Amino acid sequence: MPKLPNLAGMLQRGASLRAPRFTHLRTKLTVLYAGLFVAILFVILSAVYAAVARNAERIVRDELAVSGLVFDRIWALRSRELESGANVLARDFGFRAAVATQDAATIQSALDNLRARLGIDAAFVVGLDGRVLTASSTSRARPRDAVLQAIAARDTASGVFVMAGVPYEAVSAPILTPMLSGWVVFAVRLDQAEMKALEQLSAIPLQPVVLVRGVDGGWKANTWAVSTAELEAVGAFLDAPKSERQAAVTRIGPAVAVIKPLTAIAQDRVVLLLRYPLARALEPYNWLLGAMLLLALLGVGVIAAGSWALARNVTRPLLALRDAAERLERGQDVQVEAAGTDEIGSLERSFNAMAQGIRERERALKLSTERAQAANRAKSEFLSNISHEIRTPLNGILGMAQIMAREPADAAHAQRLTVIRESGEALLKILNSVLEISKPDKATLEVADFDLAAVVRKACKAEMAAAAAKGLSFDIAVAAESQGRWRGDAGRLAQVLANLVSNAVKFTPAGGVTVAVDHADAIVRFRVADTGVGIPAKWIEEVFEAFSQVDASATRATGGAGLGLSVAREMSAVMGGRITAASQEGRGSVFTLEVPLERRAAATPAREATADLEPDADAPPLRVLAAEDNKTNQLILTSLLEPFGVDITIAENGREAAELFAAGGFDLVLMDIQMPEMGGVEATRAIRQGEAERGAAPTPIVAVTANVMAEQVAEYLAVGMSGVVAKPIEAEKLFAAIEAALDGASEPAAQAA
Repeated sequence: MPKLPNLAGMLQRGASLRAPRFTHLRTKLTVLYAGLFVAILFVILSAVYAAVARNAERIVRDELAVSGLVFDRIWALRSRELESGANVLARDFGFRAAVATQDAATIQSALDNLRARLGIDAAFVVGLDGRVLTASSTSRARPRDAVLQAIAARDTASGVFVMAGVPYEAVSAPILTPMLSGWVVFAVRLDQAEMKALEQLSAIPLQPVVLVRGVDGGWKANTWAVSTAELEAVGAFLDAPKSERQAAVTRIGPAVAVIKPLTAIAQDRVVLLLRYPLARALEPYNWLLGAMLLLALLGVGVIAAGSWALARNVTRPLLALRDAAERLERGQDVQVEAAGTDEIGSLERSFNAMAQGIRERERALKLSTERAQAANRAKSEFLSNISHEIRTPLNGILGMAQIMAREPADAAHAQRLTVIRESGEALLKILNSVLEISKPDKATLEVADFDLAAVVRKACKAEMAAAAAKGLSFDIAVAAESQGRWRGDAGRLAQVLANLVSNAVKFTPAGGVTVAVDHADAIVRFRVADTGVGIPAKWIEEVFEAFSQVDASATRATGGAGLGLSVAREMSAVMGGRITAASQEGRGSVFTLEVPLERRAAATPAREATADLEPDADAPPLRVLAAEDNKTNQLILTSLLEPFGVDITIAENGREAAELFAAGGFDLVLMDIQMPEMGGVEATRAIRQGEAERGAAPTPIVAVTANVMAEQVAEYLAVGMSGVVAKPIEAEKLFAAIEAALDGASEPAAQAA
């Protein structure tokens, strides 16, 4: 094989040369195309080699066909020689006399002499009973009974049989004395040495082998000399109908073969398999393969040289651009060196301009983000502060109204209290709507199991009283198949439904309001229908906009800030639902809320929250520590709880509350959040830490605060508070929260006992 050129030395010498400069990228790529010529040449030579291989296979097939005919002639000639020898011995007078007199010594001597003279491997005499009388053989093995019976069943027999795992070709001749006395059988081994002799007679070095398959389908001889694929091919040949078992050249794995059926003495199936591996036929063409490999190596060298040139002129700038883009993605300031006037140089200059624009936009975006975050923090702080500052005086108004409502009063006085309470509740409702539509955590869902009918009644409870005051009918119909427990955000669902019902009652001067609930699959549908003033068709979508009302004039008959439906639609979207409206002006409206909920187990009767704390005369008074810095709120808590036998202690701030609690003896803590010196969250941490150090069970702590945004409530619960009551305080909610906290504290204690 020719010696390959020193490609490494060529590349090193080429590196010291100054590469030519091209104006266009396509000129640079032409350098690479020169190397591709070698690849194309390699493909052409491969095709030539494939054609040579096909031609070699054709020649082998022709030679195999001719060799098959030669083997047929040799086989027939050897059979005639064996038959002639057997007939000569069977007709010999002395031999027949020895057989007639059963002279074993004479028979043995005749068989040994003739076997040696003819060069056969086995000779034996078979009696009329199908048994071997005398034998002369290089092996002590004898034919199987089936073979002997087949010989005894015919006057003459010829074919192949297996003895001691070796196939033999045999012929038989009858011995007449003058009656039939037996048969003389001559046989030659068809072993590897015999196959080697047959191979020498072929024009090509074939690989002949004789295969014998028994009647049971098992192979009896020479299976070690063939592959599994060849056995399968021969088996398929033998299993084919007799009319199709014609000798033909075929391809078996990596070899070309001829399968020739042979005659068997017994019921075995015998074939002669002539094989010739194609690899041997292709050996004369190995020089072509060597030349092709050499050309391939040369092609690799040319491509390597072309790639070097390409990398120097194209790939290196592209890699620099890639690295610069990665640094740019990480936020670094990058610039690439723009050299040349071709397309690569133009790309580098465009990248630099793009990087400069991205840096400027990122700086502007960062500044905008910081401003937006600052504005969002300011909004959150403003919402928290405005909520606290408005709820605190509202707590005084509504709290004192509740306390005064418990005292005896004449009709005029009761009416004035009612006006105060309703006005405060209306203001609180507006505040809640403003906070709900403005707070940033609207997408947070609080999913839990709830009773659907109970949530509907709770959402409609307040408006049922308002409807009764206006002389309106109010009907709630929950379909029987929809009643029971469902899973979802019950709080948001109740608020959305309450907003829809409130809107219906507000805009219905006469007639009534109907709330109907049913479901289809996992979609629960709430229909709020009224007989009110209706909505003009052009206003159907506008009523869902914030601060939008059909009648926005100063003389409108109804109040409100125009937030109820906007809040309801946004909340329904958060829950994955939707609200649609249908209305006819002057006849009423129907608002439909559809919400996906998960069906749970059937409902169990729920215990109604008690409106009052019933004192137990036999039990010691409930000791409550109230941390509250506002005097009005202190008075409200005292006035609400003391009538029920609650022993309440007031702490002016969180530090004082922690110190009083450490003295012990309190059953419950009502904790304000915003207080001087120490806030409610820090005081709760101090109390829980002290309980952990003493190994005491946690005492219920209920937050009573005006700061009730979702993230704030989550913080209260995280530090160990048991519940939250929003200001302004509603007596029923306060009493329910206290009972729930006490019940929750008693369950672990009972389990520990």
